[in-house]
Amino acid sequence: MEIKRIENLSNEDWLQLGSFGYKSTQKYELTKEETQGSFSMHLTLTNLDDIYEKEELNNTDDLKRYEEIIKMGFSYGLYISGSLIALAIVEPQHWNNTMMIWHFQVNEKYIRKGYGRLLINKVNEIAKENGFRAITLETQNTNVPAIHFYMQCGYQIEGIDVSLYTNNDSHNKEIALYMRKKID
Repeated sequence: MEIKRIENLSNEDWLQLGSFGYKSTQKYELTKEETQGSFSMHLTLTNLDDIYEKEELNNTDDLKRYEEIIKMGFSYGLYISGSLIALAIVEPQHWNNTMMIWHFQVNEKYIRKGYGRLLINKVNEIAKENGFRAITLETQNTNVPAIHFYMQCGYQIEGIDVSLYTNNDSHNKEIALYMRKKID
C-alpha cells in the first residue's frame, strides 16, 4: 500500500476506482424556520422507507477541471499493488487559506477497510504541513455513510445550501452540506 501525489489520471485509473455513488437507508431531513427576528435550520436523521441510491457520473467538464486541480499538486491517491483504489482531488484556496476536497472516492471493494481514513489523514497532514487553516468538502444530506465517515475523521457540518442542486427544495430530497475540519 502506498499513498502518493497524483500527477495525472488516465481513463484506466478512473476505471480502477469503479463506480462513484452511494446507497443510504437514512437521510438528514432539513427543517427551516424564518421570521423577521430569527432564522434557524435543523437537520434530523431519519430512516427512509426505501434505499436511496445515487450513481454519480463525472462528465467531460468535471474531468477537465479535475486535471487542472491535480496540476496544483495537492491531490493524492492510495495504491495497492500499483492499482489506484482511493483518490482525493484537492484544491488549495489561497483567498481564505483553506483546501477544498472536490472529489473523494474509495473503490467499493475497499470501503470500510481503513483506506479512506488513511487517505483523508494524508490530506489533513498535507494541509497542516502547508499552513492551511482548514479543509472543506461538500456532500449531500442523503449520503449518510459519507457524513458519518467524515465526522469520525474530525469534520463538522458548517454549512447548508438548499438550492445547489435544484431551485425546488420543497421536497427536501437532496441538499448540499458543507463540512470542514479546522487544522490545529
